[in-house]
Amino acid sequence: MLYPRSTKHRILVVDDMEDIRDLVSIILVKNGYDVLTADGGAQMDVVLSQKRVDLIILDTMMPLEDGLSICKRLSTKSAPPIIMLSARGQDIDRIKGLDLGAEDYIAKPFNADELVARVRVVLRRFHRPDLGDAQNVDVFGWRLDAISRVITSPVGLSLALSSTEFAVIRVLFDNPDRPLKRLFILDRIADMQEHSTARALDTLISRLRRKLASIHPNADSDDELVRTVYGVGYMLKPENG
Repeated sequence: MLYPRSTKHRILVVDDMEDIRDLVSIILVKNGYDVLTADGGAQMDVVLSQKRVDLIILDTMMPLEDGLSICKRLSTKSAPPIIMLSARGQDIDRIKGLDLGAEDYIAKPFNADELVARVRVVLRRFHRPDLGDAQNVDVFGWRLDAISRVITSPVGLSLALSSTEFAVIRVLFDNPDRPLKRLFILDRIADMQEHSTARALDTLISRLRRKLASIHPNADSDDELVRTVYGVGYMLKPENG
């Protein structure tokens, strides 16, 4: 089901159940969004190769390739933000989805108003106008592209970040010469990550370090880009600092 192209935000609904695809589509179209649908990962890939998509609503449980696997492979690309949708509401599923790079998680059955509200929040995170005027920011040999959310290491390797990962690393890039308190970072990304806590930030930083290490193979644990300042928070570490 393809809706006419427009300048409105376009959302791709990926679910193997046609009634769920149709229900979500009706809700979103009534609220002014363009909607595309796919019945699984293969059809999703075709749509993404042909159409601009601003957000993906992705079902967790699907045959052939489940939503968590799809989310994991999309997290390695400069893919649209993802909201996971699942009939299972256990915390473990939510944590897995968020840890793989999803921006939010909604359990079925869901309220239409809640779905629309969460879509608006994620789109606002992803399309923030106040991320800085410069497209590229260079700090200590690392380059951050504010348009594609791609970070490139001093050895020339790159990876795409989720919008929340990008928001955190951008705060650090904007303040490269001083340690930042956790509360300062959380305040700067407040509209990007609802109900953020210091513990959630620590988890996000840990994930960021693992991803950054994969594109800076010459670095060891003592040469991580993001340094913990005990009793304070985090700061960027100069390449030779």
